[in-house]
Amino acid sequence: MASNLLQYSSWPSNQYETRTAIAYAILAAAAISVVHYSVTLALYNATPKKVPPKSPPLLPHFLPLIGSFPWKYFTDPIRFFTTGYLSLVRHPIRVRLLGHDFYIIQGSDHVLSHLSQTSTSNTIFNANFLRQACGMSDKAVDRLGSESEETPKYFELKKYLAAAPLYAWSSSVIHRYLAGRGAHKLSQRFEANLRDRIRTYQEAAVGDGIVLSNFQDFFTEHVTAALLDSMCGTGLLAKNPGVTQAFWIFCDSLPTYMKHTPRILAPKAYKAREEVIAAVQVWQTWASENFDADTTPLDEDGDDPFWGSKFFRERFSTFVFEMGFDPRDMASMEVGFLFGASANVTANTYWCVIDVFRDHKLLNDIRAEVRDSTLREKGAARLDINVLVQQPILQAVFAESLRLRCHVMFIRKTTQPTTIVDWLIPKDRFLIAWSTPGHMDSKLWSHSNDVHPVDTFWPGRFLKYTSDSERPTFSLPGTEGSWLPFGYGANLCPGRQFAKVHCLVTLALMVGEFECDILASSKDLKLDLSKFGIGVLGPSGTISARLRKRDDRG
Repeated sequence: MASNLLQYSSWPSNQYETRTAIAYAILAAAAISVVHYSVTLALYNATPKKVPPKSPPLLPHFLPLIGSFPWKYFTDPIRFFTTGYLSLVRHPIRVRLLGHDFYIIQGSDHVLSHLSQTSTSNTIFNANFLRQACGMSDKAVDRLGSESEETPKYFELKKYLAAAPLYAWSSSVIHRYLAGRGAHKLSQRFEANLRDRIRTYQEAAVGDGIVLSNFQDFFTEHVTAALLDSMCGTGLLAKNPGVTQAFWIFCDSLPTYMKHTPRILAPKAYKAREEVIAAVQVWQTWASENFDADTTPLDEDGDDPFWGSKFFRERFSTFVFEMGFDPRDMASMEVGFLFGASANVTANTYWCVIDVFRDHKLLNDIRAEVRDSTLREKGAARLDINVLVQQPILQAVFAESLRLRCHVMFIRKTTQPTTIVDWLIPKDRFLIAWSTPGHMDSKLWSHSNDVHPVDTFWPGRFLKYTSDSERPTFSLPGTEGSWLPFGYGANLCPGRQFAKVHCLVTLALMVGEFECDILASSKDLKLDLSKFGIGVLGPSGTISARLRKRDDRG
């Protein structure tokens, strides 16, 4: 009994000692953190910033082992760049995170220099994208990244970045397809396909019209189908009806794949990916079995009805027949291409349609430009695409939507000591830049009276008016390094011209054929930041809309 009483009487003493030890530990940790921050701050300020070549200073931080953990980046990344410390930095800095140093490139001139480098590599990102997002096998990804692989001899190789031969060759072929003569035919096919689908849809939009509970479905189903038919021919969708729905689940799930989310936690995302890969493989197998080089008719550009374009036919032949890649891996590669060709393009087009229909004056101005870009041939209307893409207000809508909603992270790895303006980056270091600081720079994009804040949609930022004409002109000069939806320099997006055509053709047909009421609150129209860093952000809410067939074409 006495021993028990003695044991109980010691509890308060033990608790006091424990609390005291914890308090001392907290004070010691705080003291270490303060001292560490003071030291790193002193070193930061002592780093020479005037005499080149300069070394980017290490960003001061409190936690020795963790480093600079960007909490705010994960909760509100746009404010992280516009109101935090990084908004004040206009030169490269070094950030330490979990023992690793990353070089953050800040300032428009430094970002342009970073993106202009041809000695840096984005192979790691490409490999992770193909492996994690597109489900390509490790064996195929390793072959693509191998320096020992030889490229086909019939196409001149042009390196846009430091890359393994097959990555560089594939990039060259994509540039040729999306930026060459074939892009014009692709644009014409897209307009014809989308016009046919809209004409069919109009039948349900007579009278009071039709209410779409999710307006985005129109774009993910009909606009995407028109694009896929234009690129792949009708075989992909004919062999796989309804695959567009799985395709957009796949596109929306990119962060899930890239974060290595276990399949058990995201079964819908992984099921959609497998469905899309299987659909592409079924189409490619069918096209390969039915195409005959001697008898299949080709148009003047070499395109055929089975493959849709010689781009897919030649890639399949090269990788599967000549190099022995597995057909499923080839399907994974093309799924990755189709994602790049459609995901951000369609998301931005969706926003542009919403913006125009919500502004009556802007809608009238856009309709006037569409009329000026429309030709009549044998009673049928078609767009003069060359005129359409030069219309100033249409271009301004396209550019402003990308400025406001396209937030891209540019990751490169140095393959040799690299100079960014007059800052020296060692070999084998990661360089990271974002489009966000430039896109949300209020000093560049907002007037002094702040009538149009930088976080609002206003196409006038890209328009200039002169006393000689009532019509404005579209203007990008002066925005170098601050408008980067397609990157810059060595790895400028090869599909940027078609992205513009896709958006403006879709917008032109929508405003020409429909009246549309956007049934959404301002809360629904806020940006969904969950996909920040990988392209065009969608709305945070579900947007409803009422579509009605337009009778007045005046």
